[in-house]
Amino acid sequence: MGITIPRRRASAVAGTFGPLAVHRHEVVAAGAPYPVFTIELADWISVAAVTDAGEFVLVRQFRYGVDAVTIETAGGIVDPGEEPGAAALRELLEETGYAAASIESLGWVHPNPALQANRCSLYLARGARRVGEPEGDEHESTEPVVMSADEVTAAMQDGRISHVIAVVTLLRALAAAHPSPR
Repeated sequence: MGITIPRRRASAVAGTFGPLAVHRHEVVAAGAPYPVFTIELADWISVAAVTDAGEFVLVRQFRYGVDAVTIETAGGIVDPGEEPGAAALRELLEETGYAAASIESLGWVHPNPALQANRCSLYLARGARRVGEPEGDEHESTEPVVMSADEVTAAMQDGRISHVIAVVTLLRALAAAHPSPR
């Protein structure tokens, strides 16, 4: 059977709002044209930090989308010209006050390919240690949260950690930091 792949006939920026742009596309797929809207965003990073004692360093912060405080991995936007690994270390320090001895890639994901083309690079930071206070931007208030691997797993199960990118990052980090015996 197969899928029908729509063709874009025209695209235009419908609006720009801070860090995002909304694009309107006219597409055709087996019939009349119809509009599709996508969101243009910069690439992101998400970093699961682990201390030498095997505890995970997470961040508690307010999120406007859910109008609530969440617990999640440190993360944010990759600045223009910045390498994702450097962004991961920067965001970890800014949001938690922790630095890491080493960092390794856990791959990347598309956060929401239905609406966005950006990528989120995932990292595991090992040897995390407190070196100062969180120093987010003027609109960001964060505090570090330290949890054991078991507490992280329980928090993902019961919804205390509900940010999907944080969950994927933590699942990959748990597998890398605590591999199952073969």
